[in-house]
Amino acid sequence: MKKTLLAGLAAGLMMFGMSGGASADTLINNSTTGYYNSSIGTLLNLTNPVGTTHMFPGVGSIPWDPTLNPVPNEPDLSSAYSALGDWLSAPEVLNSNWTFSAIPSTWTVEHETAIIYEIEAGTTGLNNVSAQFGVDNGIFVWLDGVFKQGWLAPGGSTLGEYSLDFGSLTAGDHFLQILREDHGGGTGYSIRVTGDIAPVPEPATMLLMGTGLAGLIGARRKKNA
Repeated sequence: MKKTLLAGLAAGLMMFGMSGGASADTLINNSTTGYYNSSIGTLLNLTNPVGTTHMFPGVGSIPWDPTLNPVPNEPDLSSAYSALGDWLSAPEVLNSNWTFSAIPSTWTVEHETAIIYEIEAGTTGLNNVSAQFGVDNGIFVWLDGVFKQGWLAPGGSTLGEYSLDFGSLTAGDHFLQILREDHGGGTGYSIRVTGDIAPVPEPATMLLMGTGLAGLIGARRKKNA
């Protein structure tokens, strides 16, 4: 009897593992819609004309077409507050400069643009969340308002030139916030974010597991009686 119960429990655990296993999903790609802001222009002064230098926070004077891989710290966005609003701290309440639309892969040269993607983690959350980016020229990334990383480099845009691992996200909604930078010549952008979603165990599997556990407890009590 005990062997039968153990076999039933093992079968239930196996079914649980098969039905509850994680499956990699694409959360964001180049066709994903989001909130887009193209009103920043050159307010942030992250760009500079050909042949000149400018000041970057935490670095000092940098030449045109610099390579900062990665950037040492978060850029100061205060000069563009009128355009961006509270996009990092309150992404659910955006000003009129934001529109919900497809995200263009190119934008005006020597300008900055901002993007907000909403990530729905459901009721179980997400595991192994990671992102790949390609950009010409620079990109700065926040998750739920927390600065994660940024890069500046010359050259074109190739998906995978920059990557970030976000780990696990709790259940509910999350916001991936991106600032794109260009310092002349051309622009380009690509993105892919993936994560593992663990499905909720099927009721029949849980019932089988519960039956096996109850049987084991009953057999143990009977043996000890």
